[in-house]
Amino acid sequence: MKNSIKTFAVAIALIAASFSANADDKETKKSMGFGTSIYPTKSGKINLHVDKVSADAHTILLLKNENGQIVYEELVGKKIQKFSRVLNVDELSTGKYEIEIISKGEKQIKSFVLTEKTSERVLAIK
Repeated sequence: MKNSIKTFAVAIALIAASFSANADDKETKKSMGFGTSIYPTKSGKINLHVDKVSADAHTILLLKNENGQIVYEELVGKKIQKFSRVLNVDELSTGKYEIEIISKGEKQIKSFVLTEKTSERVLAIK
């Protein structure tokens, strides 16, 4: 009986902790001016989604190489709160890159690396 009470108490504590963590996450998201989602596709492109909290500031998208040079730049209008882009990185050389999203004084940076897939040399004797 004591074990089941302890188990029940631990379960209640974990549930309470998860609710408070979710509340903290929601507060953090409210304090941020925008949220981003960046992920690669199977075809080797990058999907980028931005969701701004309010429509009172422009958003700037920058793609920089490892030397800090801007290889792509886009200004998204104030009134656009949600938008998506597909970045084609086929023409970029191998190396490290950063995607910067800037809106209303806030900045989010995501990094990625482009590498060449090396082919194997196979010798077969028949």
